[in-house]
Amino acid sequence: MKYSYSIIIPSKSEYKNLKIILPIIRKKFNHEICLVNKTLNKNEEIFLKKLTSKLNIKYIKQNSDGKGMALREAANKASGDILIFFYADFSHYVNYIDKIISIFEKKKIDHVGGSRLTGGSDELFSSRSHLFRLIGSLIINYVINFKFNVKLTDSQNGLRGIKKSVFKILKTTSSHTTIEMELVYKTLQKKYSYLEIPTHEYSRKFGKSKIFLWKHSWSYIYRLIIIIFLKKNKI
Repeated sequence: MKYSYSIIIPSKSEYKNLKIILPIIRKKFNHEICLVNKTLNKNEEIFLKKLTSKLNIKYIKQNSDGKGMALREAANKASGDILIFFYADFSHYVNYIDKIISIFEKKKIDHVGGSRLTGGSDELFSSRSHLFRLIGSLIINYVINFKFNVKLTDSQNGLRGIKKSVFKILKTTSSHTTIEMELVYKTLQKKYSYLEIPTHEYSRKFGKSKIFLWKHSWSYIYRLIIIIFLKKNKI
């Protein structure tokens, strides 16, 4: 089956990275590209609107808060059969988009996720906060693997591809960065097919991470409790 694709890039104050990476992605792919952007800086917004218009990229101004909300806003406006979520911080090569597309073209698959644990990361051990994130990620992976009898290594990676129809059926509710783990465990709960691929995470080009572990840690704990008591239903 031949699919259409929408490459979705959630962004919050990443214009320095976006002005480099958006032209690269547009030059390489003819697919729909959607930038869902959240910024309070009017000059950044004006610049990105001009750039996306020039590159024929769909600009979506995020009206809500949080990454989970951004992905749902973009999914509602994207036209592709397959949604590919990509980083705005230049931490992954655009070639991984090719790999994800290739898997959907060759295999009968519903959801593909990248793994930094098998592909490597320049950031996992770069600071105390990244180390805590790694420990938390390992705990989450262990709970998911135990619950669904799988052997996943990374349920937190934002680089992934998923059928739009499946994304909507999963009915995610995460507002922030727990959206990835929710997508993974609901995919497994609903018995959709899931595949991990090795992806390397590089240090971001400009700026600082917008993920604050202390701020959203309660959300991860809440999701872990949900997973523990989740029933393994079929569709």
